[in-house]
Amino acid sequence: MAAHQGDDGPRIHAEALKQFVIDVLESYGMRAEDARISADVLVESDLRGIDSHGVPRLAFYATRLGDGAINLDAELQTVRETAATLTLDAQNGFGPPMAYRAMERCIAKAKEAGVCLATVGHSNHYGIAGYYATMALEHPGMAGISMTNATPLLVPTFGAVAMLSTAPIAAAFPAGVEPPFILDGATTAVAWGKVEIARRQGKELPPGLVVDAAGRTVTDPFAAVALSPLGGERQTSGQKGYGLSLLVEMLCSQLSGSVWSRYVSGSRDNPPRPSDTSHAFIAIDVTAFQPLEAFTASVDAMLRELRATPPAAGHERLLIPGDPEREAYADRIERGIPVHPSVIADLRALGLERGVRVPF
Repeated sequence: MAAHQGDDGPRIHAEALKQFVIDVLESYGMRAEDARISADVLVESDLRGIDSHGVPRLAFYATRLGDGAINLDAELQTVRETAATLTLDAQNGFGPPMAYRAMERCIAKAKEAGVCLATVGHSNHYGIAGYYATMALEHPGMAGISMTNATPLLVPTFGAVAMLSTAPIAAAFPAGVEPPFILDGATTAVAWGKVEIARRQGKELPPGLVVDAAGRTVTDPFAAVALSPLGGERQTSGQKGYGLSLLVEMLCSQLSGSVWSRYVSGSRDNPPRPSDTSHAFIAIDVTAFQPLEAFTASVDAMLRELRATPPAAGHERLLIPGDPEREAYADRIERGIPVHPSVIADLRALGLERGVRVPF
């Protein structure tokens, strides 16, 4: 069975979702390997509990593919290269396979040079940043960092117009006995996908996350037109999230020679045009800095001490970045991924439109 009813709604097994995504993407003429990578990125997001960037994104990708706004014949091109750097051009190719191959090359260079920074220009939305950072963990002694810009959604501090993107930053560092350190988060107070989820579920948002057309903080997801920076308003240090978003922009668009978020195209543009999204990847060979056993033992000791810290009143334990995603993965890989009924309806409609069998 591809799906069953769980405590929190219909659940669909990861492999069934993955095959459906592959079939839909291939129906647009996407190469088989590119479709496989892309499906893995989307479903991995759902498995980690990052529902805002999982299979619900497929409709957005389908719109871009249907509009002809993505170059399905693109190959990752090298613009500049040194022993420890790469400047790459994605030729407006589909984001996940372009980013996957860029991180592969970044890791390979870091194995030789100790560290590598790779920038990618003229790409498209690549899914969750954490997917590419954790690719490094598949190689002993390797750590990874991933970030990207996107369409403008972040309103700068004291501003009323979205100028920057959610600009996520992800990092993955190996440990020994403890689970690896994995950080994955936007530099906005929330991802736009969370606004879409609130709309589907008919729920209010917590204050300080989104703003209306006048730049005022609102809780109604239907009144939201843009996102607050991480930290929210000025009095709650939102300028720090704004600054982090600008830092991501420097590493992604400015170093790659692509456009900054203000000029990145999205599905609302008419007529459709190339997205020009940009990414940055960093791979670090830990052994270029410390013996691997010493490094992982130190990381283990730090994480264990954090876990042993007395929790605040009303909480059972301290939160370590990556823990919620690992717990979601363990649950969802066994019991299936909970998918909101409205998303299932959208996926079924997309399957019907593309002549693709819907296994749920």
